[in-house]
Amino acid sequence: MQPIDKEIRDMIILQEGNIVISASAGMGKTHTTIAKIRHDVEENKSFRTFAAITFTKKAAKEIETRLSGAKVDGFVGTNDTFVLQEIIRPFMYDVYGREFKKDIKSDYSTENQIRDFDEGIKKIDSKGFICKYADNKKNYSFQLSLRILQGSEAARLYFKSKYYRVYIDEYQDCDKDMHELFMYICRELHIPLFVVGDLKQSIYGWRGGYDKGFQDLLSDCKFNAFELKHNFRSVIGIQNYANMFVDNVRTDFRLDTFDDSVHCFAYKSKTYAIEKVREWVNIKDNCAFLIRNRDDGKRWAKDLKDNDIDFTFIPSSPLDNAEMESEHIWISRYLAFFLISDLYSEYDFYEEIPNADAYNFSAIKKVLYGIKKVLDDATEFEVHCIKMYEILGYELNSKISAEVKLLYQVACNEEYEPTYNTSKYKHVITTIHSAKGLQYAQVIALAENYDLSKHEECNLHYVAVSRPEKRLLVLCNYLNARGKAYCSEIISNVEKVKELGFNVELSDIANCINSDEYTRE
Repeated sequence: MQPIDKEIRDMIILQEGNIVISASAGMGKTHTTIAKIRHDVEENKSFRTFAAITFTKKAAKEIETRLSGAKVDGFVGTNDTFVLQEIIRPFMYDVYGREFKKDIKSDYSTENQIRDFDEGIKKIDSKGFICKYADNKKNYSFQLSLRILQGSEAARLYFKSKYYRVYIDEYQDCDKDMHELFMYICRELHIPLFVVGDLKQSIYGWRGGYDKGFQDLLSDCKFNAFELKHNFRSVIGIQNYANMFVDNVRTDFRLDTFDDSVHCFAYKSKTYAIEKVREWVNIKDNCAFLIRNRDDGKRWAKDLKDNDIDFTFIPSSPLDNAEMESEHIWISRYLAFFLISDLYSEYDFYEEIPNADAYNFSAIKKVLYGIKKVLDDATEFEVHCIKMYEILGYELNSKISAEVKLLYQVACNEEYEPTYNTSKYKHVITTIHSAKGLQYAQVIALAENYDLSKHEECNLHYVAVSRPEKRLLVLCNYLNARGKAYCSEIISNVEKVKELGFNVELSDIANCINSDEYTRE
């Protein structure tokens, strides 16, 4: 069956100039981006190339894999890697002096935070690395990159001669400094942008996410704006439920036969909630129980297991903490996978190494297995890990030492075994932020995790309830103020759907159930 918005998708592929696409969860944003890159590569008759920019290495790797032969020599990588490789390293000296013509690296650790722009310049001069602001809503790398482009004619000529288009994913998560740099590339260097995002999934305001930038592009006359409508992930009932809570997509409601895909269960006693999970979950399909924080996840995992319901809590790794960011943290992160994951081999580690062909595989393999053999000796473990860092070109410093010590703690702690072996577990409990970009056959959400009177909380809720393909269960703790308010929000939003002219009842949208204890009131 063709998508209901096939005509829109075809127009996007053929469209020239600046493009901005609004697309909800499950609507094939990455597929559309890949299709557009492939088309543009075929049509490009010049020596110029493209840049495809993402927020995570995982997303960048997915784009690279799906592009396969069409990638040619285009840049595919993260935002930070893009500005470091394409602007800061090659052109900083052109603006700030010959002393900055060196191998500049990133170090975003808390201990090296900076307070103002000039302090950042001094850190690069004295230590050779870029630090982050203490204020996490400001982005030093992108501020510096913009100043370099503004001050270096060579940098501007390089960009204009190299890139025919820049593709940017998840634009709603860009901070203000990122937005200003991308707008300079677009408006001053006249390099067209292809921007994809979803305002409903803007959940990083706490760290500087500037969704207004994406919103402005949607109404910018210099951008050709498109909205994707066809959801490839979720059944219609789940799409309707997720959209019902969001003002600007409530009109996307689709009349259809009630499919019983959404259940909302109000309860006072956790015992009732646990029994509802037992009754509701289909053990044959995968399921994610999405929670707000680690402590909630651990409590629910224990309570469910105590009642013979097998859900595994997936904690985030301390190595993934933003405070651990550095030029070389990737080594410890991938070493953790090698040491803990059942499906991660020395070949996988080798493939993660930038320019891997420059390194001897046998030497890498020997060190990897040397590390694995000394897991019972912290001192020997550190010696072998540092050898890996040295092989890959990093001299020992206090930051590397801290990374290796943390790696040892993670590798020796059974708690993190599920973190690196998620494919082994069919039914998991994980955080909402960790689930962004993923999908599951079934999802369980906690109503009390959301204050729907707040914009960003509504976005977080949308991310959670748009993850499932087939079934959604929302547990509403009626003794919790947010849980009780959520029940009222469901009724309120059904009324808003009716006001749009849809002849629907609550039962057409969700199967709302009250536990025996609740109905006893």
